[in-house]
Amino acid sequence: MTQTGFDIAEESSGLDPLLEGTGYVPTKESSDRIRMQIPSLPSHLHPVRDFVYRLCLQHGCSRSDAFDMKLIAGEALTNIMKHAYGGRPDGAIFIDLLFFRTFVEMRFRDFAPVKNDKLTGKDLSEYRQDGLGLYLITSLSDYHYFDRSRGTLLVVKKRFQS
Repeated sequence: MTQTGFDIAEESSGLDPLLEGTGYVPTKESSDRIRMQIPSLPSHLHPVRDFVYRLCLQHGCSRSDAFDMKLIAGEALTNIMKHAYGGRPDGAIFIDLLFFRTFVEMRFRDFAPVKNDKLTGKDLSEYRQDGLGLYLITSLSDYHYFDRSRGTLLVVKKRFQS
């Protein structure tokens, strides 16, 4: 166990190709895994968010946890579409959902050229209409990890409520 409380994978023979070139050490792989690839079109946000919500409910998440995962998915995808791909509709976004007995893990991956700007959440005392995505992602998840060494990888974990 790590200090985050999530099991770390033992040495594996084959690394997931979407994780190659990153520093992320994956949790033990789940046999209950869903992988999607979508283009960076905003019209895909609603169906993917709903799909995440329904899958979480189907796998035993409370409505509250499922809704949190839906919000996280929407914010992560919006950030990728807006910032990584700059609104271009031809970018590829990979989404993994891995379901474990006590938690769910979501991975978002894009291969857009990495900009040198720093990823930071906003100070809530400075109200803006946008810019709260990273704040929501970090606040609603139990664990999050960013890797920007080759495109961007965002990993988010949420424990199931008891």
